[in-house]
Amino acid sequence: MLGLAILLLSCSQLASQIFLPALPQIAESLALSATQSQAMITGYFMFLGISQLVVGPLRDKFGDRPVFFIGQSIFILGTLLCAVSTSAALFSLGRILQGVGAASPLLISRTLLVATLSGAQLKMAMAKLALVSSCVAVFAPLIGGTLSSLVSWQFLAWVLAAYFGFTAIVGWWILPTDPHVPTIRSVRPKYLLQQYWLMLQEGQFLAIAAFKWLPTFLYLTTQLYFPFLLQQYFQLTEQQFGMVMMLPMSGLLIGAFISKCLHKTMNELALFAFFWPLLIISAMCYSLLPFSLFNALLGYGFIMVVFGGYFAAYMQLLGVHYAAQAGSANALVGAVELLGFTLLAVGCNAYLIHSLNDLAWITMLAAALLLFAWLKLLPQRVFFNDVFQHIARKVVGNRE
Repeated sequence: MLGLAILLLSCSQLASQIFLPALPQIAESLALSATQSQAMITGYFMFLGISQLVVGPLRDKFGDRPVFFIGQSIFILGTLLCAVSTSAALFSLGRILQGVGAASPLLISRTLLVATLSGAQLKMAMAKLALVSSCVAVFAPLIGGTLSSLVSWQFLAWVLAAYFGFTAIVGWWILPTDPHVPTIRSVRPKYLLQQYWLMLQEGQFLAIAAFKWLPTFLYLTTQLYFPFLLQQYFQLTEQQFGMVMMLPMSGLLIGAFISKCLHKTMNELALFAFFWPLLIISAMCYSLLPFSLFNALLGYGFIMVVFGGYFAAYMQLLGVHYAAQAGSANALVGAVELLGFTLLAVGCNAYLIHSLNDLAWITMLAAALLLFAWLKLLPQRVFFNDVFQHIARKVVGNRE
């Protein structure tokens, strides 16, 4: 099942990132402005976020197999429309259908392992999934850039459609065919909204989700700010900027690899605590070190290490605590992440961030919120009992 989960997760990642290097080619071919071509990318994320709110409960109600097949079919149809597009309208429709269809493989990739594995096997599988996901995130733009320099962007879309079709065949063959036991009573909009609202009122849910939302927010905020900062101050071309950004992005791989190694001996809360200080170090790189290309990339690199390190632990915690509502819980986290925190990152860049020092304060604020979330998840009774026992041993030792 791990191999299938990797295939499913890679589908949404490739669709979102492999077109990025080909944006100038797409804009020229379809007579788009730079803003319009960027909207084709952000529109994909918007519809992916919205569609997750529907696909997640459908998965909980009807199971993986039918939801995957319908969603992947829409995904492939959207990709084919992109491949044959001769106008902006047709390409936009293709991207919308891609966003709607991508929710299915994305959500099922995150719930499949929880439904089929447990214990140490689940922890290791989640760590491996996070590691491969980081690899795809780092190398997808490089693959897209290499292919787009050799072939047209339409051919790139045909390649994606073939890959998605292969994944559909593998998924239909491997996904369980046993009768699904519904874990949600209804998929009516009113009922779903009530369930989502109840989740958003749970402190435990918000605390777990924070370890996905806040690293994503820091990643998006920095990704939006750095092109203007670094290209302006260091006169980098687009190609040079793309190459130097590979350095901090490799932090995803480093964080996921470290997390995979530590999963054998640490639980999820310990992993959260292990990576957390890197956020403080990142803020210090921005605010205390002299402004240079190396120091700016170093600070961003630490954030990406945290991002990669938290991914598997977050999926594990959410899957264990919300196993009966795995689809709905993952859908809500993903929707808030793609809709709410994307807009928040855009707003911060528009109104709050004017220097690296501003980015440092935002990083510190995110670190403080994550510390609060960690304390919320911490079994306080056990924690304070351990502290009390430690103090008692010290007192007894001093008396003796």
